[in-house]
Amino acid sequence: MFMQLAKIYKQTEFDLEYEKFKKIYPDAAKFLDESDLLDRWTRAYSPRSRYNIMTTNDVGSINVRLREERKLPIIALLNSLQTLTTSWFSRYRNASVASITNFTPTVESILCERFNIGRGYQVYELGHLEFDVRSATNSDLVDLESKRCTCREFDIDKIPCSHAIAASYFCDVNFYSLCFEYYYVMIWYLAYSEPIYHVLNQNEWPLDDMLVLPHVIKRRRGRKKQNRFPSVGEFGRRYD
Repeated sequence: MFMQLAKIYKQTEFDLEYEKFKKIYPDAAKFLDESDLLDRWTRAYSPRSRYNIMTTNDVGSINVRLREERKLPIIALLNSLQTLTTSWFSRYRNASVASITNFTPTVESILCERFNIGRGYQVYELGHLEFDVRSATNSDLVDLESKRCTCREFDIDKIPCSHAIAASYFCDVNFYSLCFEYYYVMIWYLAYSEPIYHVLNQNEWPLDDMLVLPHVIKRRRGRKKQNRFPSVGEFGRRYD
């Protein structure tokens, strides 16, 4: 229920659901209220775009993936990182080349889902590219020119919401043209187009006149303690 709250777009809808959350989980709600971090964990009250990143799970996954590599000397660790990231870049670069759509697969899936939802809406024209889009339970205002909707999905995701798609279909506007440009497959390809090279062999390093030696560190007796460092943006930690 907490994660559902975090992903709500509209502030009015969030306030309503948060009241229900308080009645079911009063202790958790008290902790959240006292932390005064509403803008940190909610999409509805965030002052800037979160780009659909709501957790630090990716950071945790990378930490697990590099559990053994982090014990290696720094050069070996960097080469391990290079090998890992290169494999990711190659995978996504090849996927973008093989794509037969104009937009990334995730965006295409979202558009298809929202198109099917929008087919059941009623659309009423209010002005130039402004529409009142109604469902069985709600009504939203869409402005196709400014690419905004009162549901806030269009505003935040930069992908046409079901209301905007219904309005675009009504006025014969290609709803693909309403997507922001950074969802294009070409942008996806460019994001992974640059190669990442491994660290040069030590005998190929460029040397200058100054030789910097490492610090002398006295190791303590016993087994080396391993710590997990919290990632930036983890809940309860400010990252501004």
